[in-house]
Amino acid sequence: MRTRAARWGLSTAVLVAAGLALTACGPDNGNSADGSSTTSPVATGATQATTPPTATSGQGSTQAAPSGTSTAGNSGEKCTDRIDYAGDPRSNAEINSIGEQTGSCPSPSPATGSGSGGGDADNAHTVVGTLEYLAPGKLIVKPQGGGTDQAFYVSNATTILGAAAICSGPDGNVTIGSDDYGTTKCTESQLEKAAKMSSVTVRVTLDRTSGGADTVAERYHP
Repeated sequence: MRTRAARWGLSTAVLVAAGLALTACGPDNGNSADGSSTTSPVATGATQATTPPTATSGQGSTQAAPSGTSTAGNSGEKCTDRIDYAGDPRSNAEINSIGEQTGSCPSPSPATGSGSGGGDADNAHTVVGTLEYLAPGKLIVKPQGGGTDQAFYVSNATTILGAAAICSGPDGNVTIGSDDYGTTKCTESQLEKAAKMSSVTVRVTLDRTSGGADTVAERYHP
């Protein structure tokens, strides 16, 4: 009986020890599970950290696009066909030349010297001399009696009056005023053609500031 009781006591002690061992393993597994779960926020944070740079680079490329849209859609079109230069003292040829050289059309300049008078009268300058050609829309008058050549521009706003050499009346008649200067209205092309002869005497009234001619009148030579 004593031997059997001792065996039962030993068996009971073994079972108790095994139970304690199982209980001790439970917390360790729980701690390891908790530890692995706490690592997931780190991975989430890493994903969030890489997202903003991608969005920023996308915004940067979008904002850079407008700076490259400086192409001239109408580069093959003349400035005088795109903008109204009525009253501009410069010739169409000069305006279009500026547009071709700079890549952009110049702003229209208001006509001076032919307006309502007053302040523009001080800028008016009259030269009498021989007319010569310089460039499309730009001529020269050589003053009578010597002096510095005066270059000037002609445009649609310039009044051109011929006596015979520049142009004459529709029926070929010569029309002049009491001062022997022509009164027949001529075109810019007729004026340039006459300027290439370098023998026509004219009276040019121009604006000192702009250099544009207000009036070019031919002096009649019988």
